[in-house]
Amino acid sequence: MFMAFARLLRPSLVTAALLLAAPGVVLAQGQAEGDANLPVLGGGKAASPPSWISACQGTARAAELDCQMEQRAVISGSGQLVGSITVRVPAQTRKPVLMIRGPLGLSLAGGVTIDVDGAGGQVLPLQTCDNGGCYAGAPVSDEMLAAMFKGQIFNVTFQNLSQEPIKLPMSLAGFSATYGKIK
Repeated sequence: MFMAFARLLRPSLVTAALLLAAPGVVLAQGQAEGDANLPVLGGGKAASPPSWISACQGTARAAELDCQMEQRAVISGSGQLVGSITVRVPAQTRKPVLMIRGPLGLSLAGGVTIDVDGAGGQVLPLQTCDNGGCYAGAPVSDEMLAAMFKGQIFNVTFQNLSQEPIKLPMSLAGFSATYGKIK
């Protein structure tokens, strides 16, 4: 009985520790001037930006392909996933859709705020949570896509259970080239 309880409690404890400290996130960028008091996962230490990965699949050989690209932020050493950004281009519409995955232990009411290089923040509601994390998604507007092509950092900001904002900066290096492969 205790082992079952401990197994259920472990993800929450790990997430709480991650959201409070998180000094070793592989993906880490500097903070903007206005965000000086906002905690940033990674502690602002420079790291080489992770690359975007892409994949396409179809339901049959002759079917149109459903393509997506993704970037993940993980804790160095353990490899534990902190968050990810996925841009999917469905075969039916060919219009990009964004999916953000954050860790468990988030304030659901706060949703997720996204912006490129600190400009034009957009709030997305958290849609669901499962054992893999909490998810928010929305269609990608032409304006957001253009900003992602030109920008340097895609900021994902969520709130911990104390409703304190936590920023996860994701590099946009290589975004344009990878998007060109999946569109």
